[in-house]
Amino acid sequence: MTAMLHPSSVTSHNTAVRLAGVHKRFGGSRDTVVALEGVDLRVAPGEFVCLLGASGCGKTTLLNLVAGLDKPSAGDITLTTSRPAVMFQEAALMPWLTASRNVELALRLAGMRRSERRERTAELLDLVRLGGLGDRRPHELSGGMRQRVALARALASTTAGSENGTPALLLMDEPFSALDAITRDVLQGELLRVWRSTNTAVLFVTHDVREAVRLGQRVVLLSSRPGRVVREWAVDGLSGAEEAEIIEEINSGLREVISSHAAA
Repeated sequence: MTAMLHPSSVTSHNTAVRLAGVHKRFGGSRDTVVALEGVDLRVAPGEFVCLLGASGCGKTTLLNLVAGLDKPSAGDITLTTSRPAVMFQEAALMPWLTASRNVELALRLAGMRRSERRERTAELLDLVRLGGLGDRRPHELSGGMRQRVALARALASTTAGSENGTPALLLMDEPFSALDAITRDVLQGELLRVWRSTNTAVLFVTHDVREAVRLGQRVVLLSSRPGRVVREWAVDGLSGAEEAEIIEEINSGLREVISSHAAA
């Protein structure tokens, strides 16, 4: 079976990204590691989907495949969005550039004119509540502020390619895991605000069940390696009692896949 990565020229009204029978293997014939096996997943335009699973189950590998940073060993990945932007655990900002220049760099690489870049950069920094701080360099910002700049830069990457009406896609790999609890809580709320205002599709990797339920419209659980989709939950618009029940149910499922991973 051959692997195919379909570009954004494929059109669909109800799919931002679709994975069909995706496999990913690393290594040679003697030391092959199967990271993903037969993954089927669809994210709709503007949908917020959270991925959960045991460490090493292939969550980051899946994001890398969707981002085009690696190729699947088999299966199809269909994108109907602009080029996805990726946000990692670390902000990964250019230390010699100001916050504004870090954001503007994504727009420059997309070929946007200088005057438009500066205007769009100011809009994005305002959106993440960093208006007036564009001249600061990364070392002058707190960890939470640096992640806000990284979010603005990721949004710049997605929106620069989606000006023709193509949906945007943001891939997030545990972006708040290195932050303290209070900063993390604030940025979760900020991310939801930004997501609602931009209608960007989000595929968000986390180990935190409460974070997944708070942020996502849908939570997808991967099995232990090789990663497969074993269960999904719709978590949008839950009442307090329903949310507590779903969290316990997801925790139970996560404990099962972690136990199977430890026993393997």
